[in-house]
Amino acid sequence: MKVQTNPIAHTRSTVHRLIALCALIFMLAGRVFAQEPGSSIKVDQVSFPVMLSDGNTYYIVGYLYYQGSYHNRTLQVALHGGNYNHTYWDVPPINGHEYSYARYMAQRHYAVLAIDQLGTGASSKPDGDFLTLTETASGIHQVLAQLRSSENALGYAFDRIVLVGHSLGSINGIYAQATYHDADALITTGLCHVPHDLPIPQSVILELSQHTYFPFPDALREQVFYYTPDADPDVIAYDRSNLADLLTRGQLVTGIFPIFDPEANGIGQVTGPVLVQLGEHDALFPAALAAGEAAFYTSAASVTVQSLPNVGHDVNTHLDNQTSWQLIDTWLSSVSPR
Repeated sequence: MKVQTNPIAHTRSTVHRLIALCALIFMLAGRVFAQEPGSSIKVDQVSFPVMLSDGNTYYIVGYLYYQGSYHNRTLQVALHGGNYNHTYWDVPPINGHEYSYARYMAQRHYAVLAIDQLGTGASSKPDGDFLTLTETASGIHQVLAQLRSSENALGYAFDRIVLVGHSLGSINGIYAQATYHDADALITTGLCHVPHDLPIPQSVILELSQHTYFPFPDALREQVFYYTPDADPDVIAYDRSNLADLLTRGQLVTGIFPIFDPEANGIGQVTGPVLVQLGEHDALFPAALAAGEAAFYTSAASVTVQSLPNVGHDVNTHLDNQTSWQLIDTWLSSVSPR
C-alpha cells in the first residue's frame, strides 16, 4: 500500500524543527564556557534580555562561576560598584594573594553570577541620562525573574537567590529589593546611609556631571577606594589599568546623590534578611558609622552589620579581603542553607 504524505504538513513540521534548532543555537550562543588551566571553577558567560521603560530591549551580560554544577546551589547575584564592571568580583591572584570573590564562593559550593550592570562591560549602554536608578533596578529585577524560571540561557531555575552589592551596586541592590522583593537575602558592602560628609570635592562632582558617561578620576581612585597600608601597590595599579569602567550621569543623579534620603533610595521597603559590611578605613562609608545603619532597614526580617578591620572601600582588592568573604559565607549559611 502506498502511503501519501501531506506536503503542507511536512513543510510545517520541517519549519518547526528549524525554528526549534535556531532557538537552541541562539541560547547556546549566549553561553561561553571558560575555565582556567588547572582550575576546577567553571565560568559561563550568559546574556539576559531586558526591556526598559523606553520600550527597547537591552542586554545584561553575566558570568556564572560554579564548581561541578550550579544545580541546587544558592545563587549569589553580584552587583559591582560605580566605575567598575563584573571583574571587580574576579580579580586574578597578584603576588600570591587571592582576590577573586566569585571563585572563593564557587569553591564553597555557591553559584555566583557577576553581571556587567547596564552601561558597563559587555552589557548594553543606553543613553547615560536615561540609565537611572529606576531603570537599573528594573533590569536587575528582570534578570532575577528569568533566573527564577527556566526561561534563561542556562535553562535552569534557581530556588535561592541572594543579591550581593558593592558601593553603587549596593545602592542598586537595595532599590531593586525594595521595589520588587525578588531576592531571598541582601548583602551590601561599601555603603552606609548615616548622613556624613563625603571626601569628594564639589568641583570634581560638578565636572563629572557635565558628561553622560564618565570615568572616576585617577587622582582620586587610590585615595577614595583604598586603605594603602592594607593594599598591594601592584593591585592598585592593576585596578587602574584593568578594572576601571564608566558611570552614567543618570546613576550619579538618581542613585548616588540621594544616598542619605530614605524616601528616594527605598531602604525602608527592603524585605528579607540583610547583611551590611563596612570597612574600618573606608574613606567613603567608614565602619565608625555602623551603629546607626540597621535602623534604616525598617521592613527587613533581620539586619546584621559587620565592621571589617583594616580594609578600605574596595573590600575585595585589599589584603584582608577574606575576612569579609568568610563572614559572608557564615552568615549565608545561617539564613540560606546551601
